[in-house]
Amino acid sequence: MSKRVLVVDDDENTVRFLSVALSENGYEPVQAFDGEEGLKMVEESKPDLIVLDVMMPKKTGFVLFKQLRRNEAYKDIPVIMLTGVADVLEEDESQASGDTFERPFDSLRESLKKAITKMREEGLERPEKYIDKPIDPDELIVVVKELIGE
Repeated sequence: MSKRVLVVDDDENTVRFLSVALSENGYEPVQAFDGEEGLKMVEESKPDLIVLDVMMPKKTGFVLFKQLRRNEAYKDIPVIMLTGVADVLEEDESQASGDTFERPFDSLRESLKKAITKMREEGLERPEKYIDKPIDPDELIVVVKELIGE
């Protein structure tokens, strides 16, 4: 029986792309397109691993991650978090002019820092791995194999 990997991302193309990569490598992909649906699919499908986008509507990846870590039934499921923020920040900051204006995404960066700090203060472990978008499918499969085997 193949190992089940839940992919949670609001970008349907990302979910499909990752599902194909997982399937081609012998894993059974399960799909969800927001945090609420992701929690429902965790309960229904009992995945061996979760690939979770940080920024999603209805329930962010951080909120879902915290819920999973606080739930005895799901706290040990490995989580890979996807983020496209680093590349966007880098690109937009290079276009920002001068120090008199707020750089693009400063508030987003601060929100993410606060969310990570709060998770640490609450004693929650960080996800097993962060992967930046765009996702290299070979890199993802290497990490999946490291975390749950083949």
